[in-house]
Amino acid sequence: MASVKSTLTAIVFFALSAVAHAQTVEPGLAPEDPGSAVVEELLVVARAPGPAVWLVQKGEARLYVVGSAVPLPHQLAWKSPRLERALDQADLLLIPPRASVGPGQIAGFVLKGGAGLRQGLGERLEDGLPPDLKARFISGRTRAKKGAGEYKGWQPAIAGFLLLSDFRQAAGLSEAKPVSTIERMARARKVRIKAMGQYRMSAVVSAAGKLSRDAQLACLRDALDELEYDGGRPTTIGFDWARGDLASVRARYSASAAQRCLLRSPGGGKLLEQQIGQSAGALSSALSRPGVTVAVVDLAVLLPANGVLDQLKATGATVTSPPD
Repeated sequence: MASVKSTLTAIVFFALSAVAHAQTVEPGLAPEDPGSAVVEELLVVARAPGPAVWLVQKGEARLYVVGSAVPLPHQLAWKSPRLERALDQADLLLIPPRASVGPGQIAGFVLKGGAGLRQGLGERLEDGLPPDLKARFISGRTRAKKGAGEYKGWQPAIAGFLLLSDFRQAAGLSEAKPVSTIERMARARKVRIKAMGQYRMSAVVSAAGKLSRDAQLACLRDALDELEYDGGRPTTIGFDWARGDLASVRARYSASAAQRCLLRSPGGGKLLEQQIGQSAGALSSALSRPGVTVAVVDLAVLLPANGVLDQLKATGATVTSPPD
């Protein structure tokens, strides 16, 4: 039962957190995007030490938004005087939406035979893969120090994302940072911590279970692309993020493999839109009360046109880069 819960959590993480976890891609290969007007303005200002932070103000409320990126090297050292000063003043830290996996969801998943996410009886993942994908998958799991048995029962898409997570762990890359680090900083200051929302497990499993065979293989290719990129450049985006080099991060930051996979399923696009709206709504609510709030939002949600910062500005909030 514990392994089923772990797998369900991984499915939620890669599917719905797609709006908050972006893929590193070669410069020039990212989809065309006009970009946020707010971000374009701030790209030209002098950078302060540490990751990018924005100040959003409305009335007596102040909201400091830290732009995050994943994966980051576990041993990455970074400092942010801006963030530390903001947390010294804050009484609330908002973190990305989290998944809830309850006993009823686990039982339902088991009784339904994996809700369309598992291979048929007697089938093995690698036996059914095209030769090129099979070779890449074997190479990936070898780098992750895993055997074929770890993934044999899963459909290609789920196997790909489980492998990606296993590889990142083996390579010393963290999918939890920088959120976990900022949470520790907040707890040390006795700042209250609250998630911006919660994911609906049933909707994610349903969407993933409706992927066609071609879509399953396409999702696996995307996951392997991401694995191979991370493996070749394990520290690049982390160092750029840590020094606040927004232009360099943006040049390589695009839609994640999980996001592209979810968009291939019926209703996937609506799920992604709902999650962006959920984050923007939580930040807007924080601006309705006096005081100081700090929020951690992935750059994949902040950077695009009509992303979270643009949506906050549309409500009448003022968005600036805070002074040193």
